[in-house]
Amino acid sequence: MATTVTQLKPQLNSQNKPELEIESLVRQAQVAFNAYQQFTQAQVDAVCEAVVKTAINHAKDLAFLAWKETGRGVAEDKAIKNIYASQYIWNNIKDTHTVGLIDEDPANGLTRYAEPLGIIAGVTPVTNPTSTVIFKALLALKTRNAIIFGLHPQAQQCGAATCRLLETAAEKAGAPAGLIQYIHTPSIEATNALMNDSQIALVLATGGPGMVKAAYSTGKPALGVGPGNAPAYIEASADIDAATTDIVLSKSFDNSMICASENSIVVDRSIYPRVKAAFQARGAYFVPDQDVAKLSAAVIDPQRHTVRGPIAGQSAEKIARAAGLHVPKGTKLLIAKLDGIGVNFPLSGEKLCPVLACYVAPDQSSAFSLCRALLDHGGLGHTAAVHTTSDDVITAFGEAMPACRILVNTPASLGGIGGLFNKLTPSLTLGTGSYGKNSISHNLTVMDLLNIKTVARATRHPNELIGELRDLIHEN
Repeated sequence: MATTVTQLKPQLNSQNKPELEIESLVRQAQVAFNAYQQFTQAQVDAVCEAVVKTAINHAKDLAFLAWKETGRGVAEDKAIKNIYASQYIWNNIKDTHTVGLIDEDPANGLTRYAEPLGIIAGVTPVTNPTSTVIFKALLALKTRNAIIFGLHPQAQQCGAATCRLLETAAEKAGAPAGLIQYIHTPSIEATNALMNDSQIALVLATGGPGMVKAAYSTGKPALGVGPGNAPAYIEASADIDAATTDIVLSKSFDNSMICASENSIVVDRSIYPRVKAAFQARGAYFVPDQDVAKLSAAVIDPQRHTVRGPIAGQSAEKIARAAGLHVPKGTKLLIAKLDGIGVNFPLSGEKLCPVLACYVAPDQSSAFSLCRALLDHGGLGHTAAVHTTSDDVITAFGEAMPACRILVNTPASLGGIGGLFNKLTPSLTLGTGSYGKNSISHNLTVMDLLNIKTVARATRHPNELIGELRDLIHEN
């Protein structure tokens, strides 16, 4: 009989002390890691392929479980993300050599070998709870690492089911038991204990700013991602129908649970009436000026200045009802026109829901300034989008924006993760560089989870160099 998600529902023991559970998980992971080091590239790839197949087969089940447990997003879109995290990611990394000898450069006397890091602590968010587990587990297996997940407490059931399914698939393919594990009794204390355990080689954190900061403060290598507050500039020469279609698709996909999603649009004044009409034709509702304050109060927590938990990942119509707004049935997106950026304009920050701020710019210079200010307000280093037919605008925008992903004529949410609308590396962990206090500025992939050893052969005798240096001294 085929394994089902419900059969793999975790049995939690609330009596476990965090440090004792972590000690047990790490011990099992270390045994599994040691055994996994004997696997060849072909054996590793066979394990990964089995895990990918299982993730695809259960993509819908896991998506529905995540939607039901978290109450966020769209189940069908979560299924797409699960397939992306498995099949799309695997298509990108399956031919990458991650075991032993990976590169030879005889001309320069260099030979490179790949070695795993060890045991990885994988911290996952409530926004993408199953797809992130699939993504991180697949990368860990491909690089011969073990991984222990600290799942978000509000997504424990779906995350645990995902871990159990993938672990079972890996074991059936011949992998040692214990390569994929998770904390059964979720808590901040348990996740902190995991990240700070002396046997953890790397912390791979996706979550809120507090958790990511905690990951970077462990004193060990950490790969965490910063928040996104992506602006999208619709420039005067843009294909307005294409731009508005892209943005509505992007912002409504999974109710804006992907951190690369647009949070504001900046529109050239000369085309604003046409842009507004195009958005309205595609199911966007422009909130009347007198109702923007009500929407702001419903969406943004005034103390934390971030999206309210119950609002994140909800539909536009549900958010409108929460704000006391009456919108047409089928509304996909709420757009609020703002005159400023910062805490006094709550909707100018990251919203994680199908709500967009809108700014009208008198000229290109002003538009660039608005986009930079929006990135500075909680989105430095993440993503910026531009819709234009001018190569000069693309070049100038790319040079001016402090963002690691500059997306051109692309839905930002699905464009930022890569591989669908562009050739960015497919990933569900998007680095923001030093802009966002991250250690990487690219889309994370397998090479980030490896130690690379380089054997450097001598290319000349020391006496030759000494002779050259002596000649330089005499010449001077």
